[in-house]
Amino acid sequence: MKAAVLGMGKVGHGTAALLASRGLEVFCFTRDAEKAEAINRHGITVSGALNGNFRAEAFTDIGQAVRDARLLVVATTARGHRPMAELLRGRLQRGQRIVVLVGNWGAYECYGVLGEEAREKGVIIGETSGNLAACPTLTHPASVFMKPIKRSMPFAAIPGSAGPAVAEELRQAFPELAPVASVLDTTLNSTNPPVHVPFCIFNITRMANGEDSLLYGECLPPMLLDFTMAADRERCAVAKAAGVEPRTILELLNDAWHTSYDNLKTLGLENDSLRSVKLPKSPYHRFLTEDVPFGYMAVSRLGKMYHVPTPRIDLLVDAYRYLLADQAELDGPVFDLDLSEVL
Repeated sequence: MKAAVLGMGKVGHGTAALLASRGLEVFCFTRDAEKAEAINRHGITVSGALNGNFRAEAFTDIGQAVRDARLLVVATTARGHRPMAELLRGRLQRGQRIVVLVGNWGAYECYGVLGEEAREKGVIIGETSGNLAACPTLTHPASVFMKPIKRSMPFAAIPGSAGPAVAEELRQAFPELAPVASVLDTTLNSTNPPVHVPFCIFNITRMANGEDSLLYGECLPPMLLDFTMAADRERCAVAKAAGVEPRTILELLNDAWHTSYDNLKTLGLENDSLRSVKLPKSPYHRFLTEDVPFGYMAVSRLGKMYHVPTPRIDLLVDAYRYLLADQAELDGPVFDLDLSEVL
């Protein structure tokens, strides 16, 4: 199978290497000519959960990258999903499968741009609820460190009924995909905003001071753990009102790692991948600038639409807006489709 990885940041490098290790022919798209040259000259070197050097062919022309590829993997930040979909307009080929990593409304936004063309060409757009593996460091030339790979990852497609068949088609690439009902499920049951937003807002002074702190260690005292779980219950109530079967953050992380902890802090401290996660050393980090507007801010908006109170989530959103002031990214998902259209 041929696969194209679109967006070559840390996650894109790790994903391209992982797919190559699983026997796929991998192409990459990046706007950065220097990155493309490094990948083409040196391959992608990975250490950690995956070790070795893996070949991929990189292009700065997205048309070349996606030509004849069965699988297109969108590996950008949430803010990059819609622009990537715009670049793909007119370039889709019959029967392609698009997987947006870390949904955050990615499939919904891509479908808003590409829906008509996708329907005409039999292209299915789907998303995961998170990354398979964190890749915290990327160094030149084309070298990345990969943390342990999750054992299970929720996946959904548009329409929702296509999810199981697409997951089966993509088993060689992503055997970890676990189909769920719809892309509202993968987005509203994402693991990132429920952890990142409260942890970061209540530790923002540490971030601003550039302190070296463990996310699940000193950054998570009992008081904040209680608040985080209460805010998560608000998210679950909104998800239920939107027609999604809600899963708590503890359930989601236990499922991802096939564990059975009853406490979020204990899970984080005893998990090989999570125990070393550091608090970002700047407030202007995607844990806030992405996971507020595309995560908890979107949940707050949906809460108002469905008349579900979200006082703790609203507090977090307001704190983000006022603390980051004119540097607060506020452009979350554009709700230009009826949510029923993506079920």
